[in-house]
Amino acid sequence: MNPELKSNLRGQFKGVLANAQVSKGVCHHLQRWPAWNSARVIMGFMALGSEPDVLPALRQAFARGAQIAFPIVDGDTIQVGVVASMNDEHFTADSMGVKSPSAWTPIHVDALDIVLVPGIAFDKSGGRLGRGGGFYDRFLSKIGAGAQTVGVTDARRIVQSVPMEPHDCRVRWLVSDASPVTQT
Repeated sequence: MNPELKSNLRGQFKGVLANAQVSKGVCHHLQRWPAWNSARVIMGFMALGSEPDVLPALRQAFARGAQIAFPIVDGDTIQVGVVASMNDEHFTADSMGVKSPSAWTPIHVDALDIVLVPGIAFDKSGGRLGRGGGFYDRFLSKIGAGAQTVGVTDARRIVQSVPMEPHDCRVRWLVSDASPVTQT
């Protein structure tokens, strides 16, 4: 696989930012998904500028009693931490500007029911193009079959085909502002 293909695709979406309407649509579709409403443990993420903000959906799930977890970057790996609060003041920005919980309790990946996965681009077969560090691919390769992995994206970032390498992991579901949660 030519790495230049991935680089070109990343460049194609530079400057395509999610907006409040995109985030609202994604959250609406997540909250209408039956698996979302029965999930006990959901791993979300803190959106960067190009990613839909899923915090409203996570807060709704937290209010109904679901445990909410976030990825905690530790060197070149991701740990999973459950939070006791979804209040803004319990999240701090790291040196790269990425928010993460300031207090969390480790949880094993086998406990996750749903894992929301951000990306630069997705295809309808579950292909995902990340930022290039491999963090999510390494993490997703360790998740058990019981966890539902959901690619979260702006509909403008769904492409015909994402270039995939052997180490790249596909997501099982895809949600965007324009379409409900759909199996890939």
